[in-house]
Amino acid sequence: MDDHFWPSIYPGLIVGGLIGLADGSILSTLAGGLAGLGGAFAAFYMVNLLEIAPGIIPLAAVILGAAAVAKLAAMAVSTFTGRANID
Repeated sequence: MDDHFWPSIYPGLIVGGLIGLADGSILSTLAGGLAGLGGAFAAFYMVNLLEIAPGIIPLAAVILGAAAVAKLAAMAVSTFTGRANID
């Protein structure tokens, strides 16, 4: 995945944006997209650090990392704007 840095990060931007979009506000969509990009980058770094061969496992790690961080960012934006749905 070393020579394919940006193509492996695009899923983070897409997944993060979709998770933020599910919250229903522009701010959470932007925050989710940026956080997803950061989560994908962190997962990409860990996959390279562990020297895992390219394939489905690194792709799943990038998507899961992006989803986790984007969900946290979307929840933080919802809490900050007072739209948190905590029951």
